[in-house]
Amino acid sequence: MKENVMIINTSRGALIETNSVIEGLKEEKIGYLGIDVYEQEEKLFFKDLSDDIIQDDAIQRLMSFPNVLVTAHQAFFTNEALTQIALVTFANIKSLLVGNDIENKAALLV
Repeated sequence: MKENVMIINTSRGALIETNSVIEGLKEEKIGYLGIDVYEQEEKLFFKDLSDDIIQDDAIQRLMSFPNVLVTAHQAFFTNEALTQIALVTFANIKSLLVGNDIENKAALLV
């Protein structure tokens, strides 16, 4: 890996091994990190935790770096993505109503 790389993850939190990324940031091997997903996001995102002590030391450490940007799983929130989500949802409903199987059933089981 080149020195001072920029890593952006908007896909799945588990794609990044958080402790390794922290080490890379500390050693300045990783120059910048942007994440919109996190392995433990269900415990942290979409909740008001302003009066709570965050128990997740890894996310706290990540957010302490000036060259790290953490957002709360917002990357999907575009007109294009929301339109596709709606179209697929309506197509699935239509398929189920007429007794057909849905094409992307595996995605629903995740």
